[in-house]
Amino acid sequence: MKISKLLLLWLLGIALVPASAQSISAADAKDHMGQNATVCGMVSGERTATSSRGQPTFINLDGRYPNQIFTILIWGDDRAKVGALPADGSRVCATGVIQDYRGVPEIVVRSAGQLGRTAPSGPAAAPSGATALCRDGTYSYSQHRQGTCSHHGGVAQWMQ
Repeated sequence: MKISKLLLLWLLGIALVPASAQSISAADAKDHMGQNATVCGMVSGERTATSSRGQPTFINLDGRYPNQIFTILIWGDDRAKVGALPADGSRVCATGVIQDYRGVPEIVVRSAGQLGRTAPSGPAAAPSGATALCRDGTYSYSQHRQGTCSHHGGVAQWMQ
C-alpha cells in the first residue's frame, strides 16, 4: 500500500510540473533545433500532398514555399485530431520539438492541443492609416505599393 501511495504522489508531481516550452518567432526557430518550444508566425500557405505517402499537410509560416521560414507538418492520420486548419494570413503557434527538414525548421503537429490559432488579420484590425500588413506581422504606411514591406518578408495583405 505504501508503494502505491508513493507512486501516486510521484505521478501527480510529474503532472503538476509545467511544460517548459518557450514561445519564439518562426525566424528564431532555426536557433532552437531539438528543443521543445512554441513557434509563432503568419500562415503564408498550406498544401496537402494527397498523392504522397502519409498524405502530409504543410503549413508554411512567414513565407510561401519554397521560401518559407518555418513549416508545420500534419500527417494524414492526424488530420482529424488536429481539426480545422488556420487560414492564410492568420497568426498561428505550434508547440513541439523543433526539427530540421532540408534546412527548414519544422514541428510535427499530431493533435489540436499543439496548434494555437488566432483570428485572421484583416482591414478591421489595422491601425488607422495602415496600407498593408507585412508577413512579419507589422503594418506599413507606404503610399506606394512598390517596395512595401520589402524588409519585412513582403506583403501578407493589402488594406482597403
